[in-house]
Amino acid sequence: MIIAAPAPSSRLHAPVAALVEELFPGLAQQHPRTLWHRSADHAIVRCRGFDVPQLVASGAADLGIGGYDACVEWSLAHAHPLMMWALPPIRTSFVTFCTVAGRAVRTIWTEYPAITRAWVASSPTLRTARVVPLHGSTEGVIRADPAGGGVLLVTSGETLAANGLDHDVPLLATDVCLVARTPPVDAPAPLDVSSLPELHMPSFCAAPVGTA
Repeated sequence: MIIAAPAPSSRLHAPVAALVEELFPGLAQQHPRTLWHRSADHAIVRCRGFDVPQLVASGAADLGIGGYDACVEWSLAHAHPLMMWALPPIRTSFVTFCTVAGRAVRTIWTEYPAITRAWVASSPTLRTARVVPLHGSTEGVIRADPAGGGVLLVTSGETLAANGLDHDVPLLATDVCLVARTPPVDAPAPLDVSSLPELHMPSFCAAPVGTA
């Protein structure tokens, strides 16, 4: 079995490496540029977090370990929901809409364009807002744009506060999960999905708005 998991640069790398330590001994101590590891009949490929669902969907990996947020974003963007199962919480964060209190938001800067478009479509006040994709560090441009809001990942809220973004609305909670095209057969412990709760798309994402 080939498993896709976050690379050493990811915030989820260390806890995921600890999760699969029994399956891949020594993974956490490997050189940070080592992105492939084999143990017995299984191999792990370490990649960017947003590429985990892509590798699973393409068939390059049988199973992925990644953020629920990245899996939802991929599923919406490609109008092709993947199967997801919850793992024990590791680092819960929130995909959050944020802005300055009192603003009339006309542009939403976001790391999650597909999630944002689905949420905006369900919002009576933001339905006509323009959605502009960015690749992180969005708080500054949100603060600088007098008609700007944003949808981004929030853990502690410190960066929002430091940039004066004092109005925030959590859209979904995210933590590490398993992702696959179909339920994997004979997945090794602790990745056996038969005992794990299945995760579903957020309620505002019920109608896919993908681009593919």
